[in-house]
Amino acid sequence: MMTEERKKEVVEGLEKARALFSDGRNKEAQESIDSLIDSLTDEELTMEDDEYEYVDFKSPIEEGIYRAERSTIKAEKDEERKEAGVNEPDENDETDKELRLIDFPVSNLYVLSGSIAMEMKDYGRALEQLGQAMEWNPTNPEIAFEYAEVVKRMGSADQFFELTKRIFPHIYSSQQLAHAYRNAAYYYETRRDADKALAMLAFSNGYEENENAKREMQAIMKDTGIEHKQITSDEIRQICEADDIPFGPDRAVIQMAGGDGMYFLENKNYQMAYYFISIAYDLTRDPQLKDKLDEISRKINEQKND
Repeated sequence: MMTEERKKEVVEGLEKARALFSDGRNKEAQESIDSLIDSLTDEELTMEDDEYEYVDFKSPIEEGIYRAERSTIKAEKDEERKEAGVNEPDENDETDKELRLIDFPVSNLYVLSGSIAMEMKDYGRALEQLGQAMEWNPTNPEIAFEYAEVVKRMGSADQFFELTKRIFPHIYSSQQLAHAYRNAAYYYETRRDADKALAMLAFSNGYEENENAKREMQAIMKDTGIEHKQITSDEIRQICEADDIPFGPDRAVIQMAGGDGMYFLENKNYQMAYYFISIAYDLTRDPQLKDKLDEISRKINEQKND
């Protein structure tokens, strides 16, 4: 555990490096953030001990997704051991350890270091640092998108596409979903498949209107002579199924968000209920969920007025 004084020092150092990066002073920013990371002790960077696995999630849904994945892994391992005739528990099974949030933004340090390295075209360093960030926070889509972007800039469109597809089970916002489909569109452009690229861009705009995506669609149509046409949902689904791209948001994430939201609503924790149900609504635009959000908003206002 960090002292409050040490935690303040780390956070201030992070903000200093971030400000330098924002000002375009990349070399100074890199030196600043890497010096800060190097100052962290082995104890401060401990990812697990005999009792706990330390993590750095940025939101409750990220933790929920990770816990669900751990449960699945544990169930699969238990089934394998059962089939092998092993009945004793595995003392080395890390999925049995309790999760504990680390008390400083360690993944942010590595993300910033990786982003700076990417801008300086030090791609090997960028992958290393972003990989460290994903060790601390394996279910954050934004870190994974940044990692994929480095691979894209290195020129590996196939790997970029595969990395993008792996992000889908962790996506919990319409903006992230749109980002993933824009990534898919870029892949199809590199393969000179204008029809599929246009389909993915159109699909992405259904989740988030993006001016760059619209301009890219216009450029593709101009370059290829393809006339604008309405792309149907069935056509997009066929492309997704053919190339193993998830069609729409992950159902498990929607069910988790909705289920957790209803749990918190029943227990009158209206802030957390609103948080989770708003995720489910954002991904689905289900009018019933919108009604539920309005109901929760009224309850929150009633609590404030009591």
